[in-house]
Formats: sequence, structure tokens, C-alpha cells
Amino acid sequence: MRYTFGHSEAAAKRLGEIAEVFNPRSAEFVRAYRPDRVGVAVDLGCGPGFTTEMLSTASGADRMIGLDISPDFLRMARNRLPGSEFIEHDVTRTPFPLAAPDLLYARSLLSHLSGPVALAIRWADQLAPGGVLLVEELEAITTQVAVFLRYLEVNTALIASQGAELFVGQTLARGDYRNRLLCNAPTAFPVPTRSAASWFRANVSTLWQTDPFIRTRVASSERKSICAELTRLAALPPGESAIVWVMRRIVVASDTANREPNAARATARYCPWGQGG
Repeated sequence: MRYTFGHSEAAAKRLGEIAEVFNPRSAEFVRAYRPDRVGVAVDLGCGPGFTTEMLSTASGADRMIGLDISPDFLRMARNRLPGSEFIEHDVTRTPFPLAAPDLLYARSLLSHLSGPVALAIRWADQLAPGGVLLVEELEAITTQVAVFLRYLEVNTALIASQGAELFVGQTLARGDYRNRLLCNAPTAFPVPTRSAASWFRANVSTLWQTDPFIRTRVASSERKSICAELTRLAALPPGESAIVWVMRRIVVASDTANREPNAARATARYCPWGQGG
């Protein structure tokens, strides 16, 4: 597997900025669907550990494990979270090199991988009885900002060239999860314009300058112009939002019969946030 946007310190910094916006809402999602007791929780594609830290706190897991293919990201994660365990492993390969977990979590991971529904099912097969798989993946980004639309057009094509889908939530929404599905709903995340611009600029100033796919499709002058406009937007005052992430939330249980009562409570208090999408 390949993480499209790299494993550098700059990529880690960008992921940290994204986590500041998304982690509070993700924590609510985890708390709504976590098992009553979480012995082992696993962060799939943990990167430098920002989602791992959120998952550890929100799940209350006795044992927190992060899996990632990048030695560089794992080194950063171990330095940040010495109380958690981190294992170098390709998450497309099952079984995982650990005991059956009670909770598996992935955010913005399946958009980089092919066969997302089949892979999610294989992940759920690794769960301990009564365990759950929680997935948050991008379904759409809505905006009228021209430079944002152009950036998304290019990145959608880049990820498609690697056999994956940027907006993989649309595919996950249609998936058949063997009657173990507890939640399948979209929810909207308004993002500050300056934050989105900063995240996008980080990729334009690094990946876009070296990636052969992009360099043959986006002229140097346009890349320079896009970077300048994103720099301008990143300097806007905080609070303004002209872009919305729509995330697809999927919850798959290892044993639906054991999880229905908790799932009903979680659905009542959580899934309505995503209705209408």
C-alpha cells in the first residue's frame, strides 16, 4: 500500500493540523460506538499517532496499538505516545500480527487503498466477539472556491491513477457488510477556509512539485499560481468557512446480536447528525 501524500516531517505536520480539526468530532463517534469494555484497540494506518492519541482517550482501551507501513511515521508515533504500541504492518494484509481486537478504527485510509468494501469486511473478520470496526472516510467536499475545486480535481485524478478513490465514502455507502452493519451515515464537517488552504498548500508545495503524474498534467506556472492563492487564503482570519467535508461513517460489528442494544442507543444519539446527506 502507498500513502499518496508521503511520510515526511512536513506530511506529519499537515496530519497534525488536520487532527486538530477532526479529532474532537471523531472522538464523539468513537465514544458512541465503542464496546462497553475495550481491551485492545487498533488504529489502522496510524501515521505519526494523532488519531492513535484520540482513539486511546475516546475508547478507554487497556491496550492501544497502531499499525502503519511507514517506519518514519512509526518512529514519530512512538516518540509522541510512549505508552502505546506501534507495529510496522501493511493493513491490507490479514490476519493482523496481534490478538483479536475489540475495536478497530480507520480514518481517511481506505481512500488510498483498492477494494475498500472487501477490505473493510476482512478487517471486521479480525475482531474479537462483540468488537466493532469504525470507519470514517471522505464522501464529498463541497465548496465554491475555484482554487479548492482545481486542487480537488487534480488530487482525485492522482489517487484514481493509483487504483483508489478520493471520495471512497460513496462506494462504502453502497457496500454489503454481511448484515453486521450498525451505522452507515454521512456527516458534515465545516472546515475553516484558512485550514483547508493550509492543508492543500502543504501538498502543492511538496508533492505537486515532484510527482510525475501531476507534473505532466499541471504546468509549473499553474502550480505556482495555485500555491500563491492557497497562501493568500491560509492567511485569512479564523472562523470563515467556505468548504465542507462530508464524511461517511461506517460501523461493522463482529456479532450483531451482541451489539444491537448498544447500537440502538448509539444510533439514537449519534446517527441523526448525518441525516439528509
